[in-house]
Amino acid sequence: MVHLIGVTNHIIQHDAHTIVQLVLDERAAFDAHVAELIATNDFALLAEEFSKEARRNAHASATTLQRFAKEKGIEHRFCDPNSIERKEQGIDNDNKRERFWLDQIEGCKDCNILFVCGDKLFDSFAAKLIGAGFDVQCGRRGRHINVDDFLKGA
Repeated sequence: MVHLIGVTNHIIQHDAHTIVQLVLDERAAFDAHVAELIATNDFALLAEEFSKEARRNAHASATTLQRFAKEKGIEHRFCDPNSIERKEQGIDNDNKRERFWLDQIEGCKDCNILFVCGDKLFDSFAAKLIGAGFDVQCGRRGRHINVDDFLKGA
């Protein structure tokens, strides 16, 4: 079973420094939601649309899923291709990225997985998971955070 949750901005997925209260609030809500899911499900894998390269570029030390995986002894996987993988494998659109994500979890069809992806690709990835033979539970989708929110400090 894949429990799929969406985020509308990946900034809430990690711990990079920010003073924007909206981001801090959304991170706290995301953290609490993930904690509740982990406490009430027997996840064997925490997977996410993110990469080590993206974490480095965001100046983050860890993602929320990485932190929980370490604390709870659950396997963690970054599933998004980095820039080298994108170039070498010709991953130049969202469809190919989603197929790459599937490849990262393909051997886990009999496992309970928590997968976090961007809200923009939530529906199409859920359909690909189902098409690949995964049972999917569609969970929470995130609140939209846009550039205006940052400028206003909402």
